[in-house]
Amino acid sequence: MPPGLPNTPPASPPPIQPVQNGEIDEGDADNFLEPGEKTIVVVHRHPIGLIFIFLEALIGVIALGALLIFVTPSALKNSSPETNRLVLGGAVFAVAILFLFLFVASYVYRQSRLIIADKSLIQVLQKSLFYRDVSRLSFSNVQDVTGEQRGILPTIFGYGTLEIQTAGEMDNFLFPTCPNPNKYAHIILEARQRYAAALESKSETDV
Repeated sequence: MPPGLPNTPPASPPPIQPVQNGEIDEGDADNFLEPGEKTIVVVHRHPIGLIFIFLEALIGVIALGALLIFVTPSALKNSSPETNRLVLGGAVFAVAILFLFLFVASYVYRQSRLIIADKSLIQVLQKSLFYRDVSRLSFSNVQDVTGEQRGILPTIFGYGTLEIQTAGEMDNFLFPTCPNPNKYAHIILEARQRYAAALESKSETDV
């Protein structure tokens, strides 16, 4: 039996059932699976991260508005109409760039996800618009899974860090801003148990 798996799996593995209540959001998850693998659930990052991004953008808008209110009128009081139009055009351009930034940041944030399959875990980290890091971890290398919620905001809004501890010298999987990390830790542990049971049944059949 592969290292890191329970020594006494059940003799008859239960069938793998997807998570219910509309929590499956496969999208392009199948593109990351190996032949024969099936998706159990796709975990997206908690929307709280988007709120922080929008708050930062709001602070930028407030700062720009303050600059226009307190600095620009006095500077443009005696300027030509052409200069005023240029300043107005620059302000409109800045707002358009801000909205483009928010769109790209939201897209990049939502593309990061953890795919829980029946044989492995696939972590997709979208670090920029054109840079994506995909890591795969077989259940045979999963030692333990923990969900951590530390602080006031994580406790109130129900998010935290999902940590998958690996066997040997492999780096642990960390999935930050995970919604309800304890729940998904339980799902992963159950999937690992079913994987171990399936391997045990297969080995007994081969014998």
